[in-house]
Amino acid sequence: MMEKQVSENQSSAVDSGNDENFVHLHVHTQYSLLQGALHVEDLIAKVAEFGMPAVAMTDTNNLFGAIDFYGQAHGKKIKPIIGCDVWYLEQGYAGAQSAASMAAASGPASQNFRPKFHNLVLLAKDLAGYRNLCKLITEGYEKSPPPAKGAAAIPKFLIDRAGLDKYGDGLIVLSGGLRGEIPYRLLIGEEEEAISVLKWMKGRFGPDFYLEIQDNGIPEQEHVNETLFAWGARFGVEVVGTTDVHYLNPSDAEAHEILQCIENGRNLDFDRPKSLVPSEFYLKPAKLMRERFARFPGAADNTLKIAEKCDVVFKFKHDDGRPIYHLPNFRPDGVAKEDAFDEVEFFRVESRKGLEERFASHVFKKLRENSAWEELKKEYYQRLEDELTMIARTGFSGYFLIVSDFIKWAKRHGIPVGPGRGSGAGSLVAYSLVITDIDPIKFKLLFERFINPERVSMPDFDIDFCQDRRGEVIEYVEQKYGKENVCQIITYGKLQTRAVIKDVGRVLGLSFAETDVINKLIPDDLGISIDESIAKEPRLRELMEQDPKINTVIGYARRLEGLYRNAGIHAAGVIITGEPVVNLCALYVSKDGDVVTQFDKDAGEKIGLVKFDFLGLKTLTVIDNAVKLVRDREPFILDEMNYEDSAVFALISSGDTDGIFQVESSGMKDLCSRLQPSSLDDLTAISALYRPGPLGSGMVDVFVDRKHGREAIVYATPQLESILNETYGVILYQEQVMQIARELAGYSLGQADLLRRAMGKKKPEEMAKHRELFTAGALERNLSKEVAQGIFDLMAKFAEYGFNKSHSAAYGVLTYQTAYLKTHYPAEFMAALMTTEVNDTDKITKYIGNAKMNRIPVLPPDVNFSQKSFSVENVELPGKGGIQKGIRFGLEAIKGVGSIAVDLILDARTTGGNFTSCMDFARRVSTRKANKKVLEALTISGAFDEISEVNRPSLMASLEKLLDFASDEQEEKELGQTSLFDSFSAEDVKLVTPMDAIFQKLEDWPRSKRLMMEKQIVGFYVSGHPMDTWQKITEEWLGWSIEKLKEWGIQKSAEMASKPAPENNGYGGGGFQRPKRPEVRVAGLISETKEIMTKKGARMAFSRLEDLSSSLEIVFFPEAFTNNAELLKRASAEAEPLLITGEVEATLDGAKIFVKTLEWIEEAHKNRVQQVILRLPLDRITSDQLRELKRNIISFRGKCPVRIEFSDPRFKTKLELPKTVGLQTTPQMVESVNKVFGFNVVHLV
Repeated sequence: MMEKQVSENQSSAVDSGNDENFVHLHVHTQYSLLQGALHVEDLIAKVAEFGMPAVAMTDTNNLFGAIDFYGQAHGKKIKPIIGCDVWYLEQGYAGAQSAASMAAASGPASQNFRPKFHNLVLLAKDLAGYRNLCKLITEGYEKSPPPAKGAAAIPKFLIDRAGLDKYGDGLIVLSGGLRGEIPYRLLIGEEEEAISVLKWMKGRFGPDFYLEIQDNGIPEQEHVNETLFAWGARFGVEVVGTTDVHYLNPSDAEAHEILQCIENGRNLDFDRPKSLVPSEFYLKPAKLMRERFARFPGAADNTLKIAEKCDVVFKFKHDDGRPIYHLPNFRPDGVAKEDAFDEVEFFRVESRKGLEERFASHVFKKLRENSAWEELKKEYYQRLEDELTMIARTGFSGYFLIVSDFIKWAKRHGIPVGPGRGSGAGSLVAYSLVITDIDPIKFKLLFERFINPERVSMPDFDIDFCQDRRGEVIEYVEQKYGKENVCQIITYGKLQTRAVIKDVGRVLGLSFAETDVINKLIPDDLGISIDESIAKEPRLRELMEQDPKINTVIGYARRLEGLYRNAGIHAAGVIITGEPVVNLCALYVSKDGDVVTQFDKDAGEKIGLVKFDFLGLKTLTVIDNAVKLVRDREPFILDEMNYEDSAVFALISSGDTDGIFQVESSGMKDLCSRLQPSSLDDLTAISALYRPGPLGSGMVDVFVDRKHGREAIVYATPQLESILNETYGVILYQEQVMQIARELAGYSLGQADLLRRAMGKKKPEEMAKHRELFTAGALERNLSKEVAQGIFDLMAKFAEYGFNKSHSAAYGVLTYQTAYLKTHYPAEFMAALMTTEVNDTDKITKYIGNAKMNRIPVLPPDVNFSQKSFSVENVELPGKGGIQKGIRFGLEAIKGVGSIAVDLILDARTTGGNFTSCMDFARRVSTRKANKKVLEALTISGAFDEISEVNRPSLMASLEKLLDFASDEQEEKELGQTSLFDSFSAEDVKLVTPMDAIFQKLEDWPRSKRLMMEKQIVGFYVSGHPMDTWQKITEEWLGWSIEKLKEWGIQKSAEMASKPAPENNGYGGGGFQRPKRPEVRVAGLISETKEIMTKKGARMAFSRLEDLSSSLEIVFFPEAFTNNAELLKRASAEAEPLLITGEVEATLDGAKIFVKTLEWIEEAHKNRVQQVILRLPLDRITSDQLRELKRNIISFRGKCPVRIEFSDPRFKTKLELPKTVGLQTTPQMVESVNKVFGFNVVHLV
């Protein structure tokens, strides 16, 4: 409970007798989403500048920023007053309010609209008042009526008099501005009703109710002020003066007006007179406020009196200084809350028991058979006891038990859980309690990297669950601890650079094309600001100088950038407390009905809310689905796989890593091929190596060369060998820095963790202190000063690149598991991948291509054989026969079919056997659910091909008659009538049904149209791909696939982002020039073309280019569009591959091409290939293969010159064939010749 905590901040005293000062009590900050244009930091700085003793934060319907505000105010010795400006429902009124009514209520009283709710300002006097405010605001979200039909789907909030009465203790109430109920009723002539409300408020809140007067330049306000002041004297109610602050300075008024337009979708006249913009809602100094309210005695003084009344003090620590955490008291099943229970002892017993169970498992089989097992066990026991003592001393036993409990529940219920994530894998207690599945002693992981006893903070286990079943685990936690004690966490979305430019541009009347031109000049650096963009991109500066309109848009966008736009939900974080969360912070209900904390993770942590991360990891879903497919055919236990399987490492080393966790990218494929990993240690190293730091520093090259013996491993001192031998003498992990400090300089591991942090932050003063300590400790251990300082410098150099080994080891296990499945069960693994990625066209296309490359048949959807998801079935091999496993498309992969229709199809197949024809299908599956749209999707995807009476276009043309026929028969059955056909078999039905009257007979579609139709319906090509015959050839010929091009772009963007913007005066100098875009040629298919008109009336276009590996955006500027328009139109319609020549630009998520020319790939290939090179290693070929090569040269005779390059380990030689002996350059030739040798020998240049 908060009362038991120790305060870090004593409240500042407010001198209520000071007749010169003033306190602002009605202030909206950036936490009033799209309403407040005032950053908390700027608010506090200005209040401090004005010398004001206190200030209130009263954001609209929320306490989002309370902790941020509280901390910043105390940092400047200013008293924070926590409050809220709430929507308050009139007494006696109930019913849904539309979004329109809310918008109408946000302005002064209107003669055309009668709002039923109003604004009220609530301030918390003390901690009890704060809690009541939390409960009242929460109820405002949870009990408010849903939006009226057709209303905008925005979060709703309303409180009523009953709620105000129930939770009013400890609150000060201000009557609100012109939107308050009393001023509103006064303005529309309902004085008696207004006085009635006043009397109720006074009766409920007594001297804590104040009539709020304002000076804001609005004409109606003067009458309201005079009347309220008179009523105050008449009814014994004090008045108080406020401003309703929404921005910092008068010059911010226009930007604030634009912010409001962003919120409500309005536009503004670009040339509107600035005098019409209200500009009084800024933070005014005390002197001005006192002048404005001089006519109303007490209005200014009462701000100081209210500030003195308010004294909310958050107390965050125990008496001994330890942070308070609001965790529940853990109880195992069967132990009631009121029963006596020793949590720490239970924690020790469970941990020891868990370790013994680990020892008895198959994982320790080899160690149990080792002669040194008894000695090794002692190391485990000692480590366990050390960790148990440390965890119990820090008070985290309950935390470990809570995490262990929900993970064990998940595993008991078949929900896949990851082996570990982050530094938590370094704990043996976590391993014993089944929180992780990584043995920290085997992997040389350190507990102190997780919990540092010398700087204790709450541990943080990030737990990966199967993404499809993560919600079940959260539901279990809610059931165990009480739904009111479990809550997800809010996030705040900001007006980021491109978004705010787009929003401001829309408000000021710019077209999409105009704002798009601006946004395309924003560099693709992660998190780059508008100011940084202007400094880095000269073309953006030029645009601002040339176009005053754009300069104005960017000016306003700079002012609004970084303000909060919306509230969302943290992807993984869940709060679990020992009491209702609402006792600690207010709750918020999103537009989708999700209840979340109003504090984000950082603010929640400050008040002692403990976050548990429930992450959904797609890879666990893939593994789970693959294992189920394997178990459909044979026994298989994932946990008992062999982690030293050479075939698995061979697959990873080959670069065929599509679908394998962490190593799918082309850069990772290259690293795997270079490194040739041969152990789990190597896999652990790979994810630590493949990062910008190690890649850019040369560390990767050193690591690879040392592994393969091309570079000697030299240790500065022999003591380093045991620490660095697994990484070939390279300091790769943060844990190695800690081990070096312990072994060579006598640091404790807790001290060593502080050294690691200091090196990572590069703070000179901390580094100097540690350099001295390290050197002194090393000297005591007989190292020379020169060697000690050399090692320290080496540690400091690599510490900035050092990676968390615990995380890397845990994810290395997942890499191995996915590789194992792909090695030994490729069909099952690829089918599981396709099921998981069914909505990602790029990945599905890539995985289908990879399956075909590995000679796994990919079978089209079929109403008789497809399951819901992608499945595995036996396929008869042609020729000699035999059986092979193939992947069958799932019915739910077909867009437009839907799960209901799929269930009907599977049920009909189960009860009545396979369908024999489309007629049979239509008779047996309800035409109400499997309607024409469903049958069209099944037809186009090819799901009827094997049973259809006619081809696809004929069936499409016949569906209406087929459905009419089947529908009539189904209606007869429902009415209990016997159909003429009930007594016939399926074959008989074919004979007696007038097929010609139902089925038309049309010419079949050409292959290109069939593929295009499949792409439109399924989302990707099914019966083939237009790039099937060209992908390998063009990739080798041109040097690029789209995936490789995107990898280049991501790497280039990272390099650009690491370069600081040049120093310059304002935005005009610095000499920075964006690198010239290099020219590139790449092959692929055009899709999704979108044409737009430029500001000058010219046409340009944006398209997608795809191949078997991925897709990217290509841009046709007006000249290129004009030159290529006809070919672009044909290519989009015909699904035929093209060669694209253009300039490539790196982007944060890949690359985009600015097109120069388009050519049909077949034509370009024929005209551009200069020579066919056949590379034949003599030690790998036979004389029979050479004879077969000769036959191929005769069969594919053409005009392209041929050179044969022979080689063996001792020599190389070239043979130029006579000009009369040329070859074709077709894909068929390449495939045929390569097939002769079983590997790629054909190279086109």
